Amino acid sequence: MTRILFFLFCSISFSQTHTITGVVSDSINNPLESANIIALPKSENAQLKFAIADNKGRYKLELDQNVKYEVTASYIGYIEQLLVVEPNSTLTTHNFKLKSSGQQLKEIVIKHEYKPIVVKKDTVTFDVKSFANGNERKMKEVLEKLPGVEVDKKGNVTVQGKKVTKMLVEGKSFFGGGSKLAVENIPADALDKIEVIDHFNEVGFMKQVSDSEDLAMNVKLKEDKKKFLFGDIEAGIGNDKYSLAHAGLFYYSPKTNVSFIGDANNIGRSTFTFEDLMRFDGGVSSFLSGRKSLSNLYAFANDNRDVVANKSQFGALNFSLDTSDKWNVSGYGIFSKVFMASRNENTNEYLQNNAISFENQLQNNDNRSVLGIGNIKFDYSPNKKEKWYYNGQLQSSTNDIVSTLNSITNLNSNTFETISNADYVSVKQYVEWHKQYKNANHTTTFVVNHAYENNRPQNTWFTDQPFLEGLIPLQTDTAYTIEQVQKIKNNSVDALLKHYWIINNFNHLYTVIGNNYGYSNYQTSEKQLLTDGSVNNFASAGFGNTTNYQLNDAYIGLEYKFKIGKWTNKPGLYLHQYDLKTTQENSNFIISKTLLQPQWNSDYEFNKSETLNFNYRLVNDFPEVSQLANRFMLQSYNTVFRGNALLSNERYHAGNLRYSKMNMYRGLMVNAMASFNKKVKTTRNVIILDGINQFNTPVLLDNPETNWRLNGFISKKIYRFNLKLSTNIGWFNYIQTLNDVTTTNNRNNQEVGISIKTAHKKWPDFSIGYTKGFNQFSGLTNSNFQSDAIDTNLEFTFLNYWIYKMEYQNLRNTNNNNQTNFFEMANTSLRYQKKNSPFGFELSVNNMFNLQAKNDFSFSDFVISQRQTFVMPRVVLFAISYKL
Repeated sequence: MTRILFFLFCSISFSQTHTITGVVSDSINNPLESANIIALPKSENAQLKFAIADNKGRYKLELDQNVKYEVTASYIGYIEQLLVVEPNSTLTTHNFKLKSSGQQLKEIVIKHEYKPIVVKKDTVTFDVKSFANGNERKMKEVLEKLPGVEVDKKGNVTVQGKKVTKMLVEGKSFFGGGSKLAVENIPADALDKIEVIDHFNEVGFMKQVSDSEDLAMNVKLKEDKKKFLFGDIEAGIGNDKYSLAHAGLFYYSPKTNVSFIGDANNIGRSTFTFEDLMRFDGGVSSFLSGRKSLSNLYAFANDNRDVVANKSQFGALNFSLDTSDKWNVSGYGIFSKVFMASRNENTNEYLQNNAISFENQLQNNDNRSVLGIGNIKFDYSPNKKEKWYYNGQLQSSTNDIVSTLNSITNLNSNTFETISNADYVSVKQYVEWHKQYKNANHTTTFVVNHAYENNRPQNTWFTDQPFLEGLIPLQTDTAYTIEQVQKIKNNSVDALLKHYWIINNFNHLYTVIGNNYGYSNYQTSEKQLLTDGSVNNFASAGFGNTTNYQLNDAYIGLEYKFKIGKWTNKPGLYLHQYDLKTTQENSNFIISKTLLQPQWNSDYEFNKSETLNFNYRLVNDFPEVSQLANRFMLQSYNTVFRGNALLSNERYHAGNLRYSKMNMYRGLMVNAMASFNKKVKTTRNVIILDGINQFNTPVLLDNPETNWRLNGFISKKIYRFNLKLSTNIGWFNYIQTLNDVTTTNNRNNQEVGISIKTAHKKWPDFSIGYTKGFNQFSGLTNSNFQSDAIDTNLEFTFLNYWIYKMEYQNLRNTNNNNQTNFFEMANTSLRYQKKNSPFGFELSVNNMFNLQAKNDFSFSDFVISQRQTFVMPRVVLFAISYKL
């Protein structure tokens, strides 16, 4: 690490600069917030400089000392003003006063050639060429150079701390709107501009009234990439038969867009994340949310290397076709096949347990999964004030897991082999209609959503010793085989009608009526297969569920939106009629409740770059069918669960407060969020613990639970570096019953980080960060542990065509007995590609130190664990890419 730092800072050259500051205002001295100040160099090798005026009209330009610049100040609706700065100028202050153009805004033609950032009310547009140096390969590398934009290792994109929820290319949804497929596959040299659109709504005339919280990122392509096939293909081979094949191909024209992504590798690299996959699992209108899916899709998108083997095959096709001025057809198809092998070792210390003091676990898993998704969407616009959508999705998956677990305690040892198979099929569809009337002050939305799910998980446990004695009715045998079958069918139909009335510019009134209906059939059965061929059915001992579940939620609501100066509020009140009916063997249970649910949204805009947002709602959450099934069910080798047919709704208050500020003049960005969740009525499992065996059953209590979260960051540009301070703090207070002893538990965590990153186009990209974490648990016992993490990234170009990258991280965990574990991980790569050559060559090394396992600590209400997760060995890969 020391050698890396020495090399980095020896490679940095400090050129002489001088700074010009000033104010951009109109003719009567009103500041022009977000005005663009562009310094165009007249020397061939010098770079464009720019600044954005803050809310007081202030700007700051850092110019090279020996370069002549033409500095232009511009603002929409005003005449541009030019300032010429000669080489070695001593000018340090200059104020721009812009005169109104005297034209209506809609008649002005704005030229954006030299505007790196254009800020409008809800849209920020970045001109890519002003930030990229030309050596970037994928979109991700470009985004990381845009101010306020961050991309994490899973491909999630945040802008000023807010997550991008919709990814578009040329205004069209890209593979369902997920970010990872875009940022890791779209070539960097295809990008022209990046638009960030807050409060995004794909129906233009709905934006004023929908109050969407979506943050969209729209990629605009260069003109030479339109009506032309572009992308790249890559193939690589490495040590120990490791290999990689990847293709990302794109075709965009005004009416036809087609994208294909294919990948096959055994190096542990996943093509997309679990978050992206859950978006594909959707098929639900954005106006209706809250439905919980039964599908278990984590195996298809586990994009870390915390496994000992990972082989994946992936193919995805996305298309969009404008068949006429009124019709658009779009869709995508996904295929994924994954094999993963994992290995974990846990040392568990059991608390408040007289029989068992410790358990050592060694678990090996082999997971084979196949997934197919087909989605099609029809978009019909009969006129500019009406929009129709139909979306249909079919999904099918299989998930097969073979697991071996060795459990050793101070009393005995046991080996379990588990075979799990899960077949899942779903059909989801919705229709949306949006209409703005001749009187543009009235708009109506109507949505109907239907979903069908059929899930059939099956588990078989094998062991040579009795287990869960006293909890399951085992018959003595030489070997023990337990078979469990579950059948879960869900059907739901949801409908919503909402009318928006714009009374005037400061007052809106929205009325809502809707109904959500859900039906579930839930069946479980367990039996022992004896070696003599006979069957010991557990049904006579209270196992096996057959439960029919119906929940209907009919509601009406009223929302009133009003604006006072810079302050916008939208209180709402909803009246819900909930009817829950469950039918089980020899029992029927009916709940009927009429409940009021208030909510409040509030926004205060100090200026275009500084906002404060508050949201509150009162929520009633009814139990799922599995929680109500009142007969026993085997959950794992040491856990039996029984539902509670008498459960009713949880009731909780949820609120969050978000503050955001970006000041280009001071090089300052601040983002902070506080969230609060307080449950008035709480469903929590009551646990009976006997040795390592557990019996759990849910109960509804009036005991309150409180959960606070506070996270945020402050970023400041200091000379040519960005310094960032971040924090993440949580407080969770709840009541837990364990072995008939009820205690108040507290789970708290605090995390504070500091990082520094270079922020100059000519310098290597280097960042280093340190994060300190604390975790505490208090209840019947007290536990805590600390963590220290260092994360470093380096990228630099040398000899024009060579790019070297390295990422390094280490983590040290310390528990309350001062026991520590430590691991460090490093990946590196060297790439060669000439500017105008389609061929690229890359040598990469993952897990450079050949780390065998990662270590950490964790705790729960009754156990403290030290975990060791084995990882893939060192992978050395040589790859060749070809750019179309």
